[in-house]
Amino acid sequence: MKKILLPILMLMFTISLSAQNFLSNSEVSETFRTKTITVKNGGESPNVVTLLQAFHQALPTWVVGEVMKQYKNPMPGTKRNGSALFYEDHNDDDFYITIDPKNGYVCFSSQTDVDQMTACVWRRTNGHRVLAISLYEQHDPVQNLLCWFDYDPATQTMKAERSPMDNYKNKFQTIAVSWALPQKGTDFEITEYYTYKLFKVHRIYKWDGMKHVYSRTTISDFKYKLFAEGDPLQASKQGFTHYALVDFENGGYPVLCLKKDNSNGGAPNVLVVAPFKNDIISVAINDECDVIEGFSKPKPQSGEPWTGEEVVAFTRDMEGVNYFVVLKENAVSYLVTDTPDIDENGNRSGFTKNLMGYGSKAESENILHADVAKLITFDPKWEKFEFIPEDDM
Repeated sequence: MKKILLPILMLMFTISLSAQNFLSNSEVSETFRTKTITVKNGGESPNVVTLLQAFHQALPTWVVGEVMKQYKNPMPGTKRNGSALFYEDHNDDDFYITIDPKNGYVCFSSQTDVDQMTACVWRRTNGHRVLAISLYEQHDPVQNLLCWFDYDPATQTMKAERSPMDNYKNKFQTIAVSWALPQKGTDFEITEYYTYKLFKVHRIYKWDGMKHVYSRTTISDFKYKLFAEGDPLQASKQGFTHYALVDFENGGYPVLCLKKDNSNGGAPNVLVVAPFKNDIISVAINDECDVIEGFSKPKPQSGEPWTGEEVVAFTRDMEGVNYFVVLKENAVSYLVTDTPDIDENGNRSGFTKNLMGYGSKAESENILHADVAKLITFDPKWEKFEFIPEDDM
């Protein structure tokens, strides 16, 4: 019994020691920026595997170790295409590994493992290489890390340098941000997830031979309803060319504003949208039929059902219908339409109020007669963009 137990204990100790040698993303983050990494047999044109192996030897992680094992000893069922290796497991683990030296790309992705990674190489015009490594740990909070290195063939070493993410500034800390390394092509992409992930903003950076330079912004196509009524409209078919993100409440939850090109003069066509239940709806519209009257915060009175922090968007259409949309955390809480009643002689005899959303009848009455506590200036900083189909995200 002792002869059997001792090897088992030694094996457990070896496994435990091996596991302790792997670094977490936070440990890698503390180290890689100041570390010079020697690339064994790097030469003038090392491929992505050679550079990734050097990174792993200097800063070992479990997930890169799995990729290195697959490269040296491919698992049964691995498919080959030239120098590229593709492995897919759709059983209990449900993961795949792509190793593509020709395109300078490596990926380990899994539905069950918390550790995932991608790596990519770009060739510089001065003979150097750039190695980018994304390390993902799906913990709470998520530990995502982007490592960016310059490889110098003269010294066969890698040193960390600033990445596009290091130079990127997220204006809204409540907005989730991710990045993507390309398997084909050379673009680097940063994606921002706005309004509860109902649409996405993509910032594309082009490779100029030495570094990535901002190129353009795209927005994932989406549908919206006019004041929560009627059939959804395709946003990309409305002719919008500029966008802005406005945080009316200064709470970090921006809404999306779209504008058409008005280079020929005239009032700009503007659309402001926000999430409402499971849809995106218009909050305010300025076009040939509608006029944005303004944005304000109502003045709360004793016993009234708001705090004075809510934002009210007021739009009036050409038929005299008033639309009051109430925002809270820059999502639509409720909206009130105030429609004129026309008698048989064509005269206005009053208004019919219609409440939609999470408000009450008392709220609809109160919001229509509330005093304005503060007018909110609507003067966003517009940026050019183009829509892309949802499938292209």
